Amino acid sequence: MKSESEEFCKNSFGKCLEKISPSLSLDWDEVEQRAEPPDYYLSVNGITYAVEVTAVVQQVGVGAKRPLPVAVIRDALERFVDDEVEAVARKGSFLQGAYLVGFSKPITNFASVKSMIQSDLLSYIAATQRAITAPGQVIYKVRREECRIAKIHSEESKVVMGGPSMGKWETEALVEAKQLLDERLGEKQRRLRDVGEPKILLLHNRYHFVDLEDYEALIAEVPSLDTFHTVFIVENGTEGRLLYSQEPTWVNK
Repeated sequence: MKSESEEFCKNSFGKCLEKISPSLSLDWDEVEQRAEPPDYYLSVNGITYAVEVTAVVQQVGVGAKRPLPVAVIRDALERFVDDEVEAVARKGSFLQGAYLVGFSKPITNFASVKSMIQSDLLSYIAATQRAITAPGQVIYKVRREECRIAKIHSEESKVVMGGPSMGKWETEALVEAKQLLDERLGEKQRRLRDVGEPKILLLHNRYHFVDLEDYEALIAEVPSLDTFHTVFIVENGTEGRLLYSQEPTWVNK
């Protein structure tokens, strides 16, 4: 069974081709996981293409064996706030009011300092439970990595998370987006080296610091581009864009 991301990219690309030319005959064949790569075969008017799906996603080094996607880090921090701060304070009957826990950046080796951060957050909540609001307090700070907490009101009892911020300057974002494209296409070039059919690469964009249009300029500089017949990119809430194709009739209208 294919992932939600793979199916989303497949369906988006199919709609893109149908919009370009409603007369195209498309026939998809899903490849079983044990037989991958590719993820799919697509027949377009009788010509068979190998279709591979991957994600363009920012990854951050946090002391793990390999960099982790930002979404994974954010989800882990949210679970920490929900399960190990809010739930504990509520169970201890000292959660009285609304608290904001903020992370400026992902925290390196978070597992090694998690217990200390949890203890200090809970101590702040217990100490301020009878206050309507309370000044913010820095719980943890190492270089630019910071965790702070503040009591923001007493209308309801909850603990919410803010951050971590991953903002970037435009030039920095474009450079990183180009690096991500290089990595994705290079990896898929190696993965598909034994596949004989023309190769179509579908990119699920989860790097939200540049627009899809920016990738059109960046893709031309990727060394492994000519390995692929077509490269398509889409992100949630969009129709997607053809970044490159060796088929001249496949162009965005």
